[in-house]
Amino acid sequence: MSLKLIPTAGNFAPPDFLKEIGNGLYSQARWTNRVALDGKFSMLLAKSVDFASCYTATPQNGCAAFAAAIVSGVQGLTITDLGDIGFSVSGSCGAGSPRFNLSYDTDGDGLADGVAFYGCAAHVSGTPATGWTSMSASAATPDFCYSFPAGDCTLTSSSTVVELSVLVDEQGVWYIDRVQAAATTTGEPNGT
Repeated sequence: MSLKLIPTAGNFAPPDFLKEIGNGLYSQARWTNRVALDGKFSMLLAKSVDFASCYTATPQNGCAAFAAAIVSGVQGLTITDLGDIGFSVSGSCGAGSPRFNLSYDTDGDGLADGVAFYGCAAHVSGTPATGWTSMSASAATPDFCYSFPAGDCTLTSSSTVVELSVLVDEQGVWYIDRVQAAATTTGEPNGT
């Protein structure tokens, strides 16, 4: 199996929060050689605006921005085959950022029927180097999960992966390396 990380970022601009805009002033996702745990690169994920203003009468543009490293190569795997998922981070290891977002399919049509979340802080598994924290979680036991449009969690061991990403949506800067899924680790632009 070969995994690759695909940088992506966006912003759902107020007032309607409907149209997504890519990398910009409010969020960035890109490879960098400034900080790395292994090899020469890590994935920089950054957001410049706090999400709290989204809940005010006059939301600040960028409050609904996000940056993510999409894990390519796991689409279509069952949750059992996905197994343990993890990453290492330089930056804060919070409850909500960074975290894994797992969109999953339960009816076999290839479309997301729900989303599961796995926060960094709840799954700390070690400190591999100064300034780095690692997390690892079983894909079968998310911190939080719901089905669409807004129902109870329907994730099962036979659900399949639509998309897996390491995502940030809080203000800050993080460097992501050693992303693990399906018993494979990646952290370089070429997938190694």
